[in-house]
Amino acid sequence: MAGIDQFRGALLGGACGDALGYPLQSFSVSRIQRRFGPFGLRTLVRDAKNGKLAPVSDNTQMVLATIDGILWADAKKLEILEGVYRGYMRWFYSQTGEEPRRGQKTWMRRQPHEREFCLVREKFMHARRNPEEGLLSAFSKDGRGSTKLKVNDSKGSAALMRAVPVGLLFAGDEKLAFDTAVKLAALSHSNPTAYYSAGALAALISCLTYGLTLPKSLERVTVLLSKQHKTTGIIGLLTAAVEQANARPAGKSGTWDHIDSIASLGSGANADEALAIAIYSVLALDDPLDALITAANHGGKSNTTAAVTGAIEGARFGTAFMPDYWADILEGQNVISFMSDKLFYVYQKYNP
Repeated sequence: MAGIDQFRGALLGGACGDALGYPLQSFSVSRIQRRFGPFGLRTLVRDAKNGKLAPVSDNTQMVLATIDGILWADAKKLEILEGVYRGYMRWFYSQTGEEPRRGQKTWMRRQPHEREFCLVREKFMHARRNPEEGLLSAFSKDGRGSTKLKVNDSKGSAALMRAVPVGLLFAGDEKLAFDTAVKLAALSHSNPTAYYSAGALAALISCLTYGLTLPKSLERVTVLLSKQHKTTGIIGLLTAAVEQANARPAGKSGTWDHIDSIASLGSGANADEALAIAIYSVLALDDPLDALITAANHGGKSNTTAAVTGAIEGARFGTAFMPDYWADILEGQNVISFMSDKLFYVYQKYNP
């Protein structure tokens, strides 16, 4: 059975990775070195314009919106897909300021699951943090995206982090985690590369949180992917990540020793690339914090690759691998901790 520290670790680890990589996401390697020194960025950066906190991106906002939807579904006896869609539309309206559509205005009010806390009233959930192109437009459409109804052709990695709460909720049932995460990702990302990569991450988190080893978890993920159409590219990239990591000598190494290997897997802009970079990082580096830092310091989608890496390491090791002072300056830390505990209580409810 999964433990509460793994829930906190996966969600806080993901948010810390997101915050670490956020200042770097448009930087080249040479610019990172010029700005932060020869070893790159190795700690969270406070933002004076953000209350001296390290800001998170839309990755963390959407993770929280997913948990919000899961709690909503549990309280109102809704299907998870319905509850999470409501959570995503709350996020959409908070980001755009648009008037809610007919039948959705009440979604912006405090709900039965929010007697203690209301996520939509949190200021940082309204902050525009460079959301992926096409993400907002997907939710602006009247029709809901699905694996059968396309709203775009996006392979974007913004589909990934939202799978983490699903993997936690269904710890020990990787097939259910996979299937559910695919449906949630398809609400906004219509390319199979995106939604099957999200399913793979949810399944991986499900296995790790339940106590399986990383190699065994990856083996089960590959089996799930192999049963789907149009997943050959994802499997090939994940296999390349494992092979590259296994080819490196075990132990500690410098941040930049991994740049070529990471670049060979892509920029992280697409979901399969970001997942592959994260898997490479956790396999190639023994220390989980080093893995997270390495996943952030490259010339690609640093916030997403580091967020996914942090979530994986948190599912494996709990909160212990993160420096205490990171939590002190992480934007929304109290909210993330509260929501992780609420998600764990839902998990316990169905896994006594």
